Amino acid sequence: MNVQEYAVIDMGSNSIRLMIGVKADDAKPWRFTPKDVIMTRLGEGVDKGGALSAESMERTFEALATWRSRLLYVPVCVVATSAVRDASNGNAFLAEVRARFGWHCRIITGSEEALLGFYGATANMDPKACILTLDIGSGSTEVAVGTRNNVHWSHSYDMGAVRLKERWETELQSFEKAVAHCNETWVPMDVKPTHIVGIGGTITTAAAMVQKLDVYDPQKINNYSLALKDVIELIPRLSALSQEERLAIRGLPPQRRDIIIPGLLILWSFMSHYKYMNIIVSDCDLMEGVFYRHAFHDAAWRNGPNTK
Repeated sequence: MNVQEYAVIDMGSNSIRLMIGVKADDAKPWRFTPKDVIMTRLGEGVDKGGALSAESMERTFEALATWRSRLLYVPVCVVATSAVRDASNGNAFLAEVRARFGWHCRIITGSEEALLGFYGATANMDPKACILTLDIGSGSTEVAVGTRNNVHWSHSYDMGAVRLKERWETELQSFEKAVAHCNETWVPMDVKPTHIVGIGGTITTAAAMVQKLDVYDPQKINNYSLALKDVIELIPRLSALSQEERLAIRGLPPQRRDIIIPGLLILWSFMSHYKYMNIIVSDCDLMEGVFYRHAFHDAAWRNGPNTK
């Protein structure tokens, strides 16, 4: 039996993620391993300084090295998003990743990020439904609208949880200014979706907190209807707590405790601005989109699928 096996690494501004997909033949869907997530804060300081810091790059190299043995015989496709594409030394950083690990990787554009996230999140939805996907990342936010197999409109915003946190600390410094900053960012959409789907760490974490999950469970996250009122209630509740006190919040990963409020402010602003009272949460995102669209990079394909 011919078995295709590939690994996708999503190199984001806050975390890097690994997922392996296996496909037995063309007639069967991909089977995925659980996503392995390591927080590295690669994008820390990029908004202010314009470059990846030596410390954040070294943290990321060390994290990638923990996956090396798992990926010795698996073609690897690395997709780098907001932090790397905005950094003046982003291409040099990727060259070092290639030199150290032998993996093919490249920067994907904001438009590609929006499309891949859309296709990953909508793969199992009604093909006739008009769907909007909102992907709040750490460095950027992507929006796409369309039917399952055809995106009609998309936009990538230069605004994410880590980036807004840094702007908060230097210039915004209040909920009102932060939300006003977000409200000024959104652009008009010429389509009216019937389904609103949220992806990315801010939104999945919000769903986990509202449900008070002690252990993150994708089955309880997927298709959860997150209400705007619940998002709004989370913000003052969390802001009243210190970083240490937030460790006790069920559903909130320790590494996300300092950026969850900026992320929720973006979500609050978006839902209020476009008048969406609820958003359906999806654990599927850009990573699944790479597999569904066969968006592997050339080197990954040249290595060829494993035959077992």
